[in-house]
Amino acid sequence: MHGILLIDKPEGVTSSHVVRVVKKLVRPAKVGHTGTLDPAASGLLVILVGAGARALDYLDEAKKEYLPTVLLGEETDTDDREGRVMRSGDPSGISSEQIEEVLKRYRGVIDQVPPHFSAVKKEGVPLYKLARSGTLVDLPPRKVEIFSLTLLDWKPPLLDLHMVCSKGTYARALARDIGRDLNVGGRLERLRRTASGSFRVEASVTLADVSEGGAELIRQRLISLSDALSHIPTIRALVPEIKRLMRGSSVVAPRSRLPLTEANSQQSPNLLKVVSPDGSLLILVRPLPARGEVSLQTVRVFQTYQQ
Repeated sequence: MHGILLIDKPEGVTSSHVVRVVKKLVRPAKVGHTGTLDPAASGLLVILVGAGARALDYLDEAKKEYLPTVLLGEETDTDDREGRVMRSGDPSGISSEQIEEVLKRYRGVIDQVPPHFSAVKKEGVPLYKLARSGTLVDLPPRKVEIFSLTLLDWKPPLLDLHMVCSKGTYARALARDIGRDLNVGGRLERLRRTASGSFRVEASVTLADVSEGGAELIRQRLISLSDALSHIPTIRALVPEIKRLMRGSSVVAPRSRLPLTEANSQQSPNLLKVVSPDGSLLILVRPLPARGEVSLQTVRVFQTYQQ
C-alpha cells in the first residue's frame, strides 16, 4: 500500500497519534507525515504511506493555508492558550481599521522570531526543551513569506484571520506580534490548517472515519504518488531504460523525448518522473545535457517494475 492520505486532525490529539492509528492498519507499510500540527490545532495532516515516505522531499508544499483565531489582550510564554500569561491589556477599544493597518506590516516577506516553545533548534537542542528547563534564549528572526493575510471577523477579544504563507511560518508568532503592535498583547486561541500545497482539507477523511473504515478505507482514499507529484512532468521510458535506471545507471535519450514544456524551455529541466503503463510512479530522474541529447540520472526509485 503506497500513497498519500489526507486526514482532518481533530483538536486534542498529536500528529504522532494519528500516525500510530494509521500504522496499525497498514502494517508493515511505513507511515509518516509532511509537517506536524500542534495538539491544540486542527485540520489537514498529510500522511505518507509506504513508498509515499520517499516522496517527502518532492511534494509541492511551498504554500500553507490556515484559519488562525487570535485572542487580543493576553500574551503567554508559549504564544498560545497553553502557556503562562506574561502580559495583558484591554482590546475592547480597538477598531477593525486599526487591525487592518497592523496586518499590512505582515504581508509579503517578513522577519519573524519563532516562539520559544517550538521545534526550532539552538545548537542542536529544540527550543521547547530549553524553554521547559527555564532557558529562554535570544532568537534571531527568520525570513518567512505571508502571501495573503485577510481579516475575516473582529469580535473583541477574538480576531479571525485567513492566512496563506510559506512553510516555516508560525501562526503563534504572528498572533504574538499583532498583539504587541496593538499594545494589548496577543496569543493564538485556535488554528486550523485548510491546505498544504495542492492538498486541501475538503478532500480529507476524519480520524473517526479511518478507525471505522480500517485498511480498506485507507486503500480507497489513498492519492497515488504519480498524482501527488503531478507538478513534475512525465517522460516516456522504454523497458530496458527503466531497468537501467532502476539499477542506478544513467540513460541517454533524444531531447525530443522531453515533455514539450521542458523541450521548449530555455532553462534546464529539474526533475522528471517515469511511470509504469498503469500510471504508477516508478522513478524520479534528473535530465542533464549530453551532446545534443539528454542524460537521465536516477534520483529516487519508488518501486520495482515488472513487465
